[in-house]
Amino acid sequence: MFIYLNRTGYNGLFRLNSSGDFNVPAGRYRNPRICDEEALRSAAAVLGTERVSLQVQPFTDVEAAAGAGDFIYFDPPYAPLSATARFTSYTSASFSDEDQRTLQALVIRLARRGCAVVVSNSTAPVVGELYESRDAREAGLKMHRITARRAINSKASRRGVVEEFVISNVTPGN
Repeated sequence: MFIYLNRTGYNGLFRLNSSGDFNVPAGRYRNPRICDEEALRSAAAVLGTERVSLQVQPFTDVEAAAGAGDFIYFDPPYAPLSATARFTSYTSASFSDEDQRTLQALVIRLARRGCAVVVSNSTAPVVGELYESRDAREAGLKMHRITARRAINSKASRRGVVEEFVISNVTPGN
């Protein structure tokens, strides 16, 4: 169902309303590729191994199960870049600046525990302040600016290449 909604919803957006219901309008696709059998089987083979665990839970619950050597990727709702770009509600619970701070503290604890951690986020000032902190640096976290292509925006003219942060204690290439 998720793949169907992703392939047929507007620009591949996934969003829930305050009641927890999917609320993305249908996209304008003539012949969406809903079933890529080869890709699905490859993903299933990787995800089906004993070393992979996918769970739906609050991000704060990761800490109890994480151990040294685990790889953990966080992709939170991105911090807004401006006061008018306040969309952080992809689910019924929004993601506030306080949640960003809670995530940063968790990421630092996991990095100190020996987990390989990667976080993606916007280049909002709050994110820069959180991950340029002394605690983050001492935990081995580094912030990298990357460019990414974005196809989701209510105004087509605002779609395109954007900068975002990737924060990690993982050395590229390892």
